[in-house]
Amino acid sequence: MFDDAVTEASEKPEGRTKASQEKGWQKVRMKIEALVKKRPDDHLSSLMAELREIEIGRANPVDFYAKRHIIRPLAENLFKREERQFNEGFYHPDMRVGKYVVASISPIRYLMKCVRPDTQAIVELGSGWSANLFQLYIGLGYHRTRKIRFHGAEYTKEGQIAANLLAEHDGQIIYRSHNCDYRAPNVGYLRPYKKHILVYTRHSIEQVDYINPELYDMLRALDAQVTLVHIEPVGWQRRPDLMEKRLANDTAFFNAIGHSIATDPVAVDRPVENASWWSWRMNYNINLIGIADEYCNRKLARQIRREYEFAVPANVFNPSTLVHLELW
Repeated sequence: MFDDAVTEASEKPEGRTKASQEKGWQKVRMKIEALVKKRPDDHLSSLMAELREIEIGRANPVDFYAKRHIIRPLAENLFKREERQFNEGFYHPDMRVGKYVVASISPIRYLMKCVRPDTQAIVELGSGWSANLFQLYIGLGYHRTRKIRFHGAEYTKEGQIAANLLAEHDGQIIYRSHNCDYRAPNVGYLRPYKKHILVYTRHSIEQVDYINPELYDMLRALDAQVTLVHIEPVGWQRRPDLMEKRLANDTAFFNAIGHSIATDPVAVDRPVENASWWSWRMNYNINLIGIADEYCNRKLARQIRREYEFAVPANVFNPSTLVHLELW
């Protein structure tokens, strides 16, 4: 068993192609078609739950501890142990396998908090079948979203078709799908907006080794105030040593990490190195942190928050990092 794991860890598959993405979203599209046909009167939230995509979570999970003096000290000590700030709205006490831990609020809840009274549009780049957008729409409610335009910008046609099926089924969400290519970005559909736009990505930039930094220029050139939130597995990029190895495509270095994951129990204490190996293995993104840092250093963007490896959507080797910017 260990021999098989070591062999697999040493293999470097091709990055995910557009054809493979189309195939994946085609399966989702077929599920949506069947659900809409079978349950034509069901609310969008019910269909999303059936598709296993409801993860809004509690709004302020730390409030319970903040308001009860008898247990607040334990929570504060827990935050101190994990070097986190108590009662600032992102992390909260939790329990895992019989131990107290600090957990984060859901990414959907975080994005909901980025919506302002003057928000005119919410945009997901690399949206797939727009599962995140529909969750935002459900969580915010019709009263808050009746004047907001939702835009799903997706690389594949199958993803766009699947999203349009759900939007048409709901009948109330103001939704449009667009093509999205991180190497040749185009956000012209956002030019009509003059107030506030929330733009975000969630584990989609990961699929492109180098994104075109002109995307940031295009967003800054809009007349609206733009909030840009990245939720991507790029935290390892903050390590110069790992970036050097990745830029050099140091096969021996990354194979050694893969080998240790399969054979060394201490590998569980090296999540950042493991994430860099997974990114190398899948040919995932290599320049997002660099672009964000450059724009902040040049005063072309203002960083609101950054959190490294704060959540795991599916794969512990591919943890989410948050980069929250304002582009105006």
